Amino acid sequence: MAKVTLEHLYKAYDKTEVIRDLSLEIEDREFVVLVGPSGCGKSTVLRLIAGLESINEGTIRIGEQVVNEVSPKDRDIAMVFQSYALYPHMSVFDNMAFGLKMRKVPKAEIQKRVSQAAQILDLAHLLDRKPKQLSGGQRQRVALGRAIVRDPKVFLMDEPLSNLDAKLRVQMRTEIQKLHRNLNATTIYVTHDQVEAMTMGDRIVILNQGAIQQVGTPTTIYRHPANMFVGAFIGSMYFLDARYEPGILHLNDGSQWLLPLKVYQAFESAQIPSSQSIKVGIRPEHFLPHYAEGNPPGQPVTLTPEIIESLGHETWVHFNLQGQSVAASLPPDLQISEGQPITLSLQLDKASYFDPQTTLNLINT
Repeated sequence: MAKVTLEHLYKAYDKTEVIRDLSLEIEDREFVVLVGPSGCGKSTVLRLIAGLESINEGTIRIGEQVVNEVSPKDRDIAMVFQSYALYPHMSVFDNMAFGLKMRKVPKAEIQKRVSQAAQILDLAHLLDRKPKQLSGGQRQRVALGRAIVRDPKVFLMDEPLSNLDAKLRVQMRTEIQKLHRNLNATTIYVTHDQVEAMTMGDRIVILNQGAIQQVGTPTTIYRHPANMFVGAFIGSMYFLDARYEPGILHLNDGSQWLLPLKVYQAFESAQIPSSQSIKVGIRPEHFLPHYAEGNPPGQPVTLTPEIIESLGHETWVHFNLQGQSVAASLPPDLQISEGQPITLSLQLDKASYFDPQTTLNLINT
C-alpha cells in the first residue's frame, strides 16, 4: 500500500477551471472520502490520480514516486466505477481474472487470487454464473473483486453504490468498510451522498467549485464546519441573522438571546467586535424539549408547529423562524399539535457562528 500526495493540482478544460490549487495528503492505509455537489471536481481528482486525465499543473505522488508522466497501467492502482462494466459473455471468475490474464499472470496465481477475493466478497458459489444471473449488489461485488485481485497500492472508487437501491446501498456500505478493514488498503472514495461520507471515511474532504473547503474527521466536520457551505452541505443547517454584543445576540426580529458562557468566552478570545453581524448556524437536533428532566438549559424559543412528521424513532417539527422554514428533531413521545405554540430549548453552545461576508466560522465552540 502507499501514501498519496497531491500538490497544487490545477486542471482546466479550455478556459473552464475544474480543479484549483488542490493539495492533499492521504496516508498509507487510510480511507478518505471526497464529497461535494455535482460538478465540484471530485471525480476529476480521482481520474487525475488514476492517470485517466492529465494535469495542467502540480504534482501527484503515489508512495515516493511522482506519477505525472506514468501511464495508468503502471501506476499500480485499481479503480471501481459507478457502472459495473462487466463483460456479459464472461463468467464471474473470468470477469475477475481478465485483468490478470492480460498481464500474463500465471494460471495458478490467477486461481489463487480470484478464489481469495471470492471468499472475501461471498462470491465463491457464483463464480460460474454470468452477470445477467446476478443481482445488482452481486454485480458490484464482482466489480470490487476485479479490483481486489490486482493487489494494488491504491483503490479508487467513483460512486460505486449510486446505481443501487437504498437498502442495498446500506448493505454495500457495510461490505466496503469490512473489505477495507480486511485488506487494510489505501482507499480514495468519491460520492455525492453525505451519509456515505459520514459513515465510511476516516477523513472527509469537502469539495466545491474545484477547491477544498475542509478536511477532517466526520465528527469534526459536522460539529465544527469551516464555513457556511460545509455546514449546509453536511447534514441540515439553518442560518439566522443576528448582531453580536458582548454576551448577547440581537436577532433581526427584535428578540435577544443570552450566549452561554463558553460561547461568550470563545467570542472574546476570537476578538469578535461589538455590533459584528453574525450568521447563527443551527441544526434540527439543537432543539430540545424545554425544562425536560435531564436536558441542559438553553435559550427558550416559543414556536408554532406548521407541519409535524412522525418517523417512529423521532418527530420532525417544521416551523417558521425569522421568515424561513426550520425543522426540529424531537422525541417521538412529545405531545405536539399543529398550530399550537410550543416552547423549545435551543442549545446555543452547539450552534456554529459565521461571518456573513466571508462565510467563515468565527469560532470553534
